[in-house]
Amino acid sequence: MSVIRMGANILGRVIRQKLGVDSYSLRFQGWSAHEYLTYSAGLNLDTVQFSDRANLASLEPGYLAELTAEAKRLHIEIELGMGSFDRFAASFKIERGTAEEQLGVMIEAAARVGSPVVRCFLGDQRDRNGVTPFFEHLAECRRVLHAVAPLARDRGVKIAVENHGGVDVLARELRTLIEDVGFDVVGACLDTGNPAYGGEDPEFCVEIMAEYSITTHFRDTAVWEAADGAMAQWVGLGEGNVDLRACLATLATKAPDCPIDLEIITGAPPSSVPFLAADGQFWRANPDVPARDFARFVRLARNGTSRGIGPRRQVVAPRAGDPPADLFEALRVQQRADFEASVRYARGVLGLGRNGRAES
Repeated sequence: MSVIRMGANILGRVIRQKLGVDSYSLRFQGWSAHEYLTYSAGLNLDTVQFSDRANLASLEPGYLAELTAEAKRLHIEIELGMGSFDRFAASFKIERGTAEEQLGVMIEAAARVGSPVVRCFLGDQRDRNGVTPFFEHLAECRRVLHAVAPLARDRGVKIAVENHGGVDVLARELRTLIEDVGFDVVGACLDTGNPAYGGEDPEFCVEIMAEYSITTHFRDTAVWEAADGAMAQWVGLGEGNVDLRACLATLATKAPDCPIDLEIITGAPPSSVPFLAADGQFWRANPDVPARDFARFVRLARNGTSRGIGPRRQVVAPRAGDPPADLFEALRVQQRADFEASVRYARGVLGLGRNGRAES
């Protein structure tokens, strides 16, 4: 089995995995949901994931019906999403209601627009070593998912929990959460960019999570060695040292109908993965990682160094605060250019996408 230019060849049958966009890839463009659909149709994409409810002007039935009709006219599948569903997480938005209320509202909206999933997440890397012990975060997520499971089953919508925020939940932890609640109602939004920021090899993460993946945030990462461990930086497809072909081959085998939604994030500086630092903070956040799992990440960092991989040359956003107008415009232009370059790579090199192609 291999991934070739025309898709994944499995037992002699070509599987063309659906190619889509996560709206976060183009967050600087200032587009409405309808503009995302029009843009995506122009690129012959198969899916658009509106990964946050803020992408939608309203959750009113009339607006959602208009959006659904437009997507159908353009032959695009819609996926919906939201943010944290863990009330202990630093990024949880209590002003939107309880976690159960937020998920409930989005499950109802997903059913209206025909989205098979509601993407959501625990939080981000801060929550692994914060005030609330991490096991309590996981317990809260499990409780909330069990609470909304009857509604999700009734509406025919699955909850897609992402390994999010560089990274909140590692692959084995997310797999256990899904198995505890039940794959009939909960699956994974598999992000291939976040694992490396938490010291996890993205290809390993795919191997662990592929069979439970119901949607994705697919991207490349550059990883190389540093004095205190490693550095990781999100880049356009084909610019990093993650084995994207191997990741797609695994997904094509275990989850062939899972959309490959590109979440291309550029413009950010490299992030430290300080597993050799004397302060031990990395290991306090990741105390139970098996050595055999972590060795995969160390090998990836060595691979990056041997290939001369390092920081990406690009326009870089400030670490905090809004950029000035001229810098924001440069970032906006770069963001769209990097996304479109990644779409070309996804089609021309990785063989992704169904729209605009004759099926064999």
